[in-house]
Amino acid sequence: MFTANRYVKAWSFGPLVWAIATISIAADIPTRQTPVEEGQQLFLKQFAVDTKQPNGGDGLGPLFNHVSCAACHRQGALGGGGDVEFNVSLLCAQLEPGSVRPEQKLLLFTLRGLHPAFVGDDNRIVPAILLHRFGPGERYFQLKTTLGGQHVPLEPDPLERKDLQQQLAEDPLPFVKKSNHIRLIRAQRNTTALFGAGLIDRIPDEMLHDLAKSQAAEGKVSGRVPPIGPNKVGRFGWRGQQERLHDFVLGACANELGLEVPGNSQPINPLQPKYRTTGLDLTAQQCESLTAFVASLPPPVAFEPQQPFQRAVQSRGREVFDSVGCAHCHVERVGSVESIYSDLLLHDMGPALADPVLAEASLTFIRPLPPLPRGTRPQPPPPTASMYYGGSTFQDLALTGRPPATVDIQDPRTGARSQYRVESSNLESEWRTPPLWGVADSPPYLHDGRAATLIDAISLHGGEAAFAVEKFNSLELPDRNRLISFLRSLRAP
Repeated sequence: MFTANRYVKAWSFGPLVWAIATISIAADIPTRQTPVEEGQQLFLKQFAVDTKQPNGGDGLGPLFNHVSCAACHRQGALGGGGDVEFNVSLLCAQLEPGSVRPEQKLLLFTLRGLHPAFVGDDNRIVPAILLHRFGPGERYFQLKTTLGGQHVPLEPDPLERKDLQQQLAEDPLPFVKKSNHIRLIRAQRNTTALFGAGLIDRIPDEMLHDLAKSQAAEGKVSGRVPPIGPNKVGRFGWRGQQERLHDFVLGACANELGLEVPGNSQPINPLQPKYRTTGLDLTAQQCESLTAFVASLPPPVAFEPQQPFQRAVQSRGREVFDSVGCAHCHVERVGSVESIYSDLLLHDMGPALADPVLAEASLTFIRPLPPLPRGTRPQPPPPTASMYYGGSTFQDLALTGRPPATVDIQDPRTGARSQYRVESSNLESEWRTPPLWGVADSPPYLHDGRAATLIDAISLHGGEAAFAVEKFNSLELPDRNRLISFLRSLRAP
């Protein structure tokens, strides 16, 4: 492939004939892309519906939230967060308060009638599903409306965006539909920035465990390492529900774009629930390249004012940030990752930020179990395909009862069975501490974007952060402004 740089070089060494000859030769020599270069092209690529892929996939959708990664991840720079119009909608199924749980067949029938994705292939209930922004034709939009889907303009003007923000702030978890003892709640998730994700991916498990232990010993906050099953540690997602960056990228391809990728199926089309594509939309190698590009995105940087007075204000704001207690959770450095301002742990943020798509429960080993009798089918593992946005794998309906006290888990590789204790915590109000690097260029704030400003985000902190909010509110106005000035210095790269 001919490039502009090679053309300039050819032109500078001789007349036009030489330049043309060089172009012809270069055009015949294929240029090998690096994984990062290929990944960037895939990140920017606008996928199309019903386009046959070389590996048998069907292209975009049929359910999707946008046409490319870059369409949503664009604030501040390529790979940034997204404004409120790019929020993802989740439908959470709950039993009506005070109602008797229906017989299982009726319950499954009701849930499938609402949306077939509420029931997995093994008849397990999936308590929270995505309600995609786009789908196949007018019938899908009619179904979406009946399920309480929100109308979001494709390119909202400032007044429309302000209205969306205000609706979210006033009613972040609306009840949108009731049917046969089941009610549906709509929750939202805001698009996160991807800057520095490759650095986060390389943080050792032990580092996060050590942070949690040191916080417990100090006694001011008590972060919990995001668990994935008995032994793995989560690093990505608002609930820390994804272990590795590659897991997160694969989940985004499947859930956001409706692409069939290795190990992650595209979402179920409620209008054709039995439809399955026959191949892949992205190969394993393409997915690796896409992850390589995301991992290459640089970490954000702190803006250095030129004026001494402004530098003094920013420096004082950093001191105030520490003094009120923000830095207990928003740790400046984790291992070798500097200026991240996050411990990446789960913290209880209080009832005001409770959400029905739960954080995962921690498991503590109790004892090994004997092998199952010969011929006994092992219990299938907890569903994971629906966990891209979080949710407890040990619960069948959102917030209709706590997870069980113990669970038996079989290792799929060895067949060994073990019993674990499910540790009790406020799963509905625990959130992974979001990194603050780049926060100046990533409004709105909090997990669903309900906070339009940094002041709004601070005031909505509760639970373990309530003491810090009290100290912030007691600050004199100049110091409060200095703290905000410091946060505004944390810019996208």
